[in-house]
Amino acid sequence: MAAEPGIRFLRHSSRWRRWLLWLGPLLAAVGLSAWWFGLRLPQEGAGAAGKAALQSRAQPGAAASAATSPFWSLAREAEDQVLAEHYRRAGVPTATPPPGSRIDAAEWEARRRDARWCAEGGARWDSGDEPPPALADLQAAQQQLVRAWARQLRQRADIQAQVAAEWLDISHPTDAASAARARARLQDLARSSRQPVAVYLALHMGCADAAACTPVPASLWAELEPDNRQAWLALLARTDAPAGQREWLARAVLAPQHIDYGREVLRTLQTLPQEAQPGMRRAAQHAAWSAAAFGVLPQFSGGAFRLCKSSEAKLDSALHEQCRILAQQLWRDGEDLLSHAMALSLAKAVDADNPQWIERRAELQGLKGASPADLEAFLREHGDQPFECVAPDVVGQMLGDVASKGEWGMLQAHVARLGAAARRAEPLQR
Repeated sequence: MAAEPGIRFLRHSSRWRRWLLWLGPLLAAVGLSAWWFGLRLPQEGAGAAGKAALQSRAQPGAAASAATSPFWSLAREAEDQVLAEHYRRAGVPTATPPPGSRIDAAEWEARRRDARWCAEGGARWDSGDEPPPALADLQAAQQQLVRAWARQLRQRADIQAQVAAEWLDISHPTDAASAARARARLQDLARSSRQPVAVYLALHMGCADAAACTPVPASLWAELEPDNRQAWLALLARTDAPAGQREWLARAVLAPQHIDYGREVLRTLQTLPQEAQPGMRRAAQHAAWSAAAFGVLPQFSGGAFRLCKSSEAKLDSALHEQCRILAQQLWRDGEDLLSHAMALSLAKAVDADNPQWIERRAELQGLKGASPADLEAFLREHGDQPFECVAPDVVGQMLGDVASKGEWGMLQAHVARLGAAARRAEPLQR
């Protein structure tokens, strides 16, 4: 479906836009999110009427002086016509639902907000430090969404749902007290359920400064899953005694499994009803899913990393060999870019003579530079429309792939598809 001209009224000169910037500190360390959430599509062709309208709204004095201008009246009339067309296409042409409508008044108004969001191009943040007014609306929509999700999850009996509900309350709190209570509940849930997924998230989220919150011991995960390398790495990361660190590293490299639970919250959230209507509510869903995808660190390798880079590892051949094995394991079994980057850094210290790491470094750089969607194809088909305002839902599909394959697997599959497409196109280009 090609982009249809003449129905969007907010346009700027061509430049890359930052999108959902308030998520930047959370996502900046992740290679995929640095691409996906650091950029938005460029805008082509400045629309004078719409731009003047938005600038005047931002400057009340200018709006007052322009109110008597015939040009201003024409601009507002054109803007109203554009909005009316968006409302019509969204199936909500009137301010309230007509008699006999199957859509209630609240949903009708929400769809009109979605239509206006897409008409105005979403949350644009082109320059300056002041957030766009639409960002506050989006944050409010996200809070409303996650509160509804948490209520639905608490009605389920399974531990994954309960864990995800507590994570929502911690990550999207209504106030500090509610987040503190959720932290305490998560720790208690991990202790009482003795489920690895709950223990993992309890270790990751911790108690912070929450009162009446007793953190679970890191040893609980290793007790529950002694064959899981990640459990021993988590225990090592919380051990200060050198002898204990050596023991837990030895157990980690001997463990036959590498199971992390960093994608479990995202998977659980994606079992809830998804937003079918393009617009602001879909953008809120994308933001909440993204926080679940990239805000839960998938591994606990920091303690082993420090031990293997210590002077002791250079002098102790047994420790050096364990670290070399761990680097190979992190590369083989890691599900995200960060795990592979840590494997490379570790190998530089303990396996520098191995030529296979040169190829692996090139692979990592290639995947870090890969876009998880074909931007050029998106531009050709949808022009400058926001991701959340088009079909198919490319962001939702990408995050679905992250949930099912992991970040590393998703990018590998995408690069393989691009390579296959390029090979098919070669005979046509000759």
